Amino acid sequence: MSRQRTSASEPARRLAGMFAEFDRHSRALAQRATLGTADMRMLWLLADGEARTLRQIAHDLNLEQSTVNRQVNAAVAAGIIERERERGSGPYLFTATTQGRQEFERNLNASQAAYRHALDSLGDEAPRFLELTRRFVDAYHQAVEGDERD
Repeated sequence: MSRQRTSASEPARRLAGMFAEFDRHSRALAQRATLGTADMRMLWLLADGEARTLRQIAHDLNLEQSTVNRQVNAAVAAGIIERERERGSGPYLFTATTQGRQEFERNLNASQAAYRHALDSLGDEAPRFLELTRRFVDAYHQAVEGDERD
């Protein structure tokens, strides 16, 4: 019985190992980036050009407002996000600065270049890989979160 359990879980173990290896490579790429993960997440969110309040950013990133407050203040100090008062006295609205948008695009392009290289190595199998990856991510989400969808 334990032999069956081991062989049945082997693909999951192999996949976990591949994801661990992928994570190591991703962290190596991130170390060369000029923006940190938190800044990239915020700038990705703000890339649509829509100004947001702290509350909206916290909701959209699924983070505590205190965490977002700290991250946004650091990003404002770094000059990659700016804030203005809504209607002069309302809550602050945050948008990406020109510098923030440029840094975001540089970092995103570097990251996507690595993805493009890896996808190109798959040749004609790339579309199928993307299709299977989408199905896998959806099934993984369902296993982790149940039937709830955003």
